Formats: sequence, C-alpha cells, structure tokens
Amino acid sequence: MGPSIAGEAKRALSLRQGGGSEALAFDAASDWEVAMDAGTTGERGTDGSATGRGRRRWLSSVAPGWWLVGGALAVTTVLWGAGRAAMPNGEPFLSWLGPSLLISAWSITLMAVLLLATTRSRSIEPLFGGLDRAVRLHRRLGPLAIGLMLVHVALYVPPAVEAGGSVAGLLVPFWSSHMVEGFNALILWVVIAWTALAYSRRLRYEAWLSLHGLLGPIFLLTSAHALSAGPTITAYEPLRFWMWILVLVGAASWLYRVVLYRWIAPRFRYAVRAVDRRSDDAVDLVLRPQSRRMIYEPGTFVFVNRPRRSRRELHPFSISSSPAERDLRVSVRMVGDFTRDLPSLAPGDPVEVFGPFGGFTPHRYAHHRRLVWIGAGIGITPFLGMLRFETTNDDFRRIWLWYVARDASHAPYDGEIREIVPKADSYVDYELWLSGERGRLTASRVMETVQPLDDVAVMLCGSPGFVRDMARQFAALGLPPERIIAEDFHFH
Repeated sequence: MGPSIAGEAKRALSLRQGGGSEALAFDAASDWEVAMDAGTTGERGTDGSATGRGRRRWLSSVAPGWWLVGGALAVTTVLWGAGRAAMPNGEPFLSWLGPSLLISAWSITLMAVLLLATTRSRSIEPLFGGLDRAVRLHRRLGPLAIGLMLVHVALYVPPAVEAGGSVAGLLVPFWSSHMVEGFNALILWVVIAWTALAYSRRLRYEAWLSLHGLLGPIFLLTSAHALSAGPTITAYEPLRFWMWILVLVGAASWLYRVVLYRWIAPRFRYAVRAVDRRSDDAVDLVLRPQSRRMIYEPGTFVFVNRPRRSRRELHPFSISSSPAERDLRVSVRMVGDFTRDLPSLAPGDPVEVFGPFGGFTPHRYAHHRRLVWIGAGIGITPFLGMLRFETTNDDFRRIWLWYVARDASHAPYDGEIREIVPKADSYVDYELWLSGERGRLTASRVMETVQPLDDVAVMLCGSPGFVRDMARQFAALGLPPERIIAEDFHFH
C-alpha cells in the first residue's frame, strides 16, 4: 500500500466529514442523516428543552425517503381533493367511485417514487439515505402500492352489484363484452401473480431481479389507464400535470435502471488479481484498478459485472477492503449461479464495478466515539473494511466487534480480524460468538460489556431476521433509533 494512496483516501474522507468541496465523491452516504446525528449527541434544542431534543431525535430516526414519499402523497391528495371539488357534476366524494379514484392516484404516486428509489444513481440515492435504505423502502412499500391498486378495483364491485351488473366482468379476463374491461381484468390477475412471486423470500437473485424489472410496464399500464379514464385527472389540469410528472419520473427511472444502466452508467474497470476461497461457501475477489481507482467509504457496497459472460448480470457485494488500499476486495457468499461461478475467474480477467452505494458506514456516526459492530455470517464483510481502515485513519474510537457464526468452520474471517485488531488506531474489543455452543447472541449480553448506553451507536449486518431481532432488542433496552444502523443481506 503506497503512502500516496493512503493519503488520498484519508484526505478525501476527512473532507467528506468536514463538508469540503470533494465531498461529492461520497454521494453514497446521507448528509441529511449525518447532520441529524450531529443534533442528537447531547446538545440542547433551540428552546433548551427536552421537547426540542425529542423532536430532533424523532426527525433523525426517519429516513429521507419516507419524507419524500409523504410529500408526494400529500401533493397528490391535495390536488385530487381540489380537482374533486372543482368538478361540477361529479360523484360525491364518499361514494364508491371517489375513494377508488384517490386510492388509484396514491398507488401510482408510490410506484413512481419506488421506481426512482431503485435507479442505482449516486446522485439520487442521498434523497433516500443511501441505496440500502432505498431498497428497504421499496420492499416495504412495493406491496402497499400493489395492494392499493387491488383495493381500487375492489371498490368497483359494490356499484356493479347495486346496478345489477356483472361482477365477473370486472374480475374475470375477457368475460365482459367490453374489451377495455376484459383487458383491465387481465392486468389485475397479472399484477396479483407478479406480487406473489416478486416478494417471495425463496427466489434466487436472478429471478427476483427479472421480476422486479416488470414493475415498470405494470406502472406504465396502470398510469395510462388512470390518465385516460380517471374523471378527476382528466378534468383538473393541475392534477393532470402532477400525474404526468410522476409518470415521467417513474418511466425514466425504470428505463435507466432496467434498459440503459449496464450500458451507460458510470463504472470502474478492474481486473482480477486473486480469487481466495475462504470456506466452502465464501470467496474473496481481489480486484486491481486498470485506470481510475474508485474512492469509497468503508462499509459501502458495489455492483459487479463480468463483461465476458453471455448474460450481463450485475450483482451487489459488500466491500471488505479499506479505502486506503490500492486493490478493491469484495467478499461473497456463494448462493447462486453467478456467485458459484466466481472461483473460475483467473488473474487478469476483466471486471466492471459500479458504485459505491449505501450508507452503512461509521462516518454516519462521526460524532459518536463508542461503536458496537455486530456481523453475523457473511454480514461480517463490511466490518472487515471498516476495521482495516481503522489502521490508517489516525483516529481513536472505542469499538466492540462481535462476529456471530454457527461454529468455527463458519467463521473464516476470524483469523484475519485477530491479526488486524492490534494494528488499529482505535481500541477494539473483539469477540467471536459461536451460536452453536453459546446460543443466540442478545442485545442484553452485548450491553453487559458496553455499558453505559450514553453515546453508543450500534451497527448491525446479517440476515434480515437477525438484523430485525437485534434492532428490536437494542430499542427495547432504550437505545434511540437514530443510533441503530442496520444492513441486511437481502437483494439490493
């Protein structure tokens, strides 16, 4: 590792924390959240009251993406209400048709924001607090957006029954003699089938990615229906203009993400330097830059593509190297076709790297001097990069690192961690927790070592179930939500 590389990384990272002009190199972290964290370190509110502190605490616990969703829904609701009131002979608001049309507008609004959230653009991800948070927002609100669409259809059933019409015409594809109704029913069942598959936890990454690519066409079809047939939208110009903005944002986001991204997105060209098999199901890829070197924060992740493969697939992997190192290392758990094929890579093979992304970085906690890092299984990998950076950053923190694994054979990075810990500038207390011998790790057990809670921030990484359970436990112990940052290894 040359001193110029280490100096470059440390200078860029210090500028990132200080808000210098070169902070643009680190779009992946959320400046909004860093600022909010700064307001929750014991400083009093502007009114000097506990209420002021509580208000800042609540604000800092809400990811920026939720504010964006709430704002978009508020604009849609206000404009729809104004349009409804301006209609001279429209249906009463509380009739079956009124709520159905509003719910349809909400569904389109949510889908537009969610498509924007997953564009993988480093210029856009700060709006959501990092791509990792944007994806979590997508996972939580995607089913809601589809569910609202189904409720919109369901609210048409009672009027059809009252009028003596055919309910089957609304729900069974092409049952009705009207082509439009038959086509709408077909779309309804396509959406139901898509939702059941797209949010299945048993899908392989490749299948999940393909299914989520279909959200764009679903969005465009439902939007076209609403823009052409929605009476409030067609009658009220401001609402129609707003809905067109949403449609264009959603369509452009989908087009960039699914069709254009792998061809025009910014990327870094690397070549394989080494492939290190760490265990039966874990492998490290060590990559050397071929031109520009990617600058990143420890704990972030990248998308990796192998140009020579017939299918141009992009897969997300956590960075396990330090920003001060020349080579980029990603650590991978082999669970699918793409990852199981990684050991076949040879030195010199080209690799494209897209990123960095995510806000899972200790720099979001720059004002906290005591950190708890807990990595379960392959979830230890982002902490490897953080720990390596601690050997070069000339900073001092008190860090407790817990590596959770079933047994010693499932802890391939234990030796590496023990080698790095004595070299860290910070004081690191490391413990390997073998759950097969000692049972599940609990927040109470962790805090027995870490007490007191004052100024402690916790970072969690692992399976979704592990992360959710530990986050709830720490919250139950009184740790404020803005001091719990989590990343689960679900699909990016």
